[in-house]
Parts: sequence; C-alpha cells; structure tokens
Amino acid sequence: MPFAASIVLYAELRGLAHTLRPVPHYRPQLRLEELLFAGHLPSAVLQERLGRGGEHWYDALLVSVTRIHSTVPVVLAFVLWMRRRALFYRFAASMLVLSYAAALVFLLFPAAPPWAAAEARFLEGVSRIGTGLPSFSYLGQVSIYHFVDSNPYAAIPSLHGGYSFLVFLYVASVTRRSRWWWLATAAAGLYALAQAFAAVYTGNHYVVDLLAGDALAAGSMLAVGALWRRRGFPE
Repeated sequence: MPFAASIVLYAELRGLAHTLRPVPHYRPQLRLEELLFAGHLPSAVLQERLGRGGEHWYDALLVSVTRIHSTVPVVLAFVLWMRRRALFYRFAASMLVLSYAAALVFLLFPAAPPWAAAEARFLEGVSRIGTGLPSFSYLGQVSIYHFVDSNPYAAIPSLHGGYSFLVFLYVASVTRRSRWWWLATAAAGLYALAQAFAAVYTGNHYVVDLLAGDALAAGSMLAVGALWRRRGFPE
C-alpha cells in the first residue's frame, strides 16, 4: 500500500507540474532529434510509411502497448513481492526514484512531444495516433491517470522508455543465474523495444525522450543499488 500510494502521489505531482508550467518547450528536443537523425524525424518517417490510408489494426495494438507502460512495472513489483520480498523493496525504490526524478524534470523543463509540436506548427507529418482508438488491452484502460490531474506532455524523460527499460534491467538481473535467463531477458528486451517503437510511432515521444528515460532508469537502479550495498540491506 505505501508503494501504491507513492505511485499515485507521483501521478498527482506529474499533473501539478503541468499546472504550474503549462507552456512546454518545443525546439530543443526537436533540434536534437534532427541532429541525431541527420534532419529526419523518426515519428514522421514511421507515420509516413505505416500510417498511410487512415487507421490500421496495428494502430490499436501499438496504442495498447503505450497504455500499459505504467501497468507492467507494477505487475512485476507484485510478482517480486510474492516471490522475493527483499528484491521487491529494491525494485520499488528504483521505480520511485525514477518516477519522482521524472516529475521534477517535468516541472523544470516541460517539453512538448512530437504531436504537440506538430499542432503548434513546429514540424509537419506527425499526428497523435490513439485518440478515439479502441484498445486491445483491458489493462490499458485501468490507469491512475484517470483519477489525478493530467499532464498532456510529460515528454522528457519518457517513462514509456524509462519504465520498460527498468523492467528489462531487473528481469535480466533477477534471472541471470537461471536457465531461463536468455528467454526472460529476450522477452523483457522485446517489450522495451515495443514500447519505444510504439511511443515514437504514435507521436508521443522523440527518440531523445526515450534515451533520457533509459538513462534515468539506469541511473536510478545504480543509485539504489549503491545505497543498498552501503546500508547492507538484503537483496
């Protein structure tokens, strides 16, 4: 319950960040994305090649992937709580550090995702995929964001990337001595890649947003791990 309450509090702070700083930055992340990809925007390229001719069945599938980004790590946390309690505490701490650090960045540097930049006419060829689309996932509809103040941007760092990468890191770490290591790590890695692809295709994030989220996830895990070892907490 304290972990769940802390996640709900993060979601409220995420929305509060938007209330306090409602006008996002458009240009810095856009320019960095263009620099990274030699003037091309992955969101625009993907939507041009895959999004022609209206809505497709895979649009709903990819939207479903983006909608479970906050559900999957909580499910992993519950599994760890049931199977390996000490590791649950370390994972929960890492997820909370990642979440609250992200909320702070949302406040200090509110950043617009590609779809918002397109609506503001800072770029062309990107639309927001997902509005009005059905979801293949029931879990995708069960979200704390329905009950707290919303943040329509929350782009940098991307927690679609950060949460999925944190799941990948912990799954790889937990199963490293198991005969199922390759299978579990591959599945977690594919999930993280699917989240990244879906977030970019739907116009919710630039690649640089995802890289920032991944870096923050790795930093959170390393920082919590260092604290655990220094304090001698069970792992």
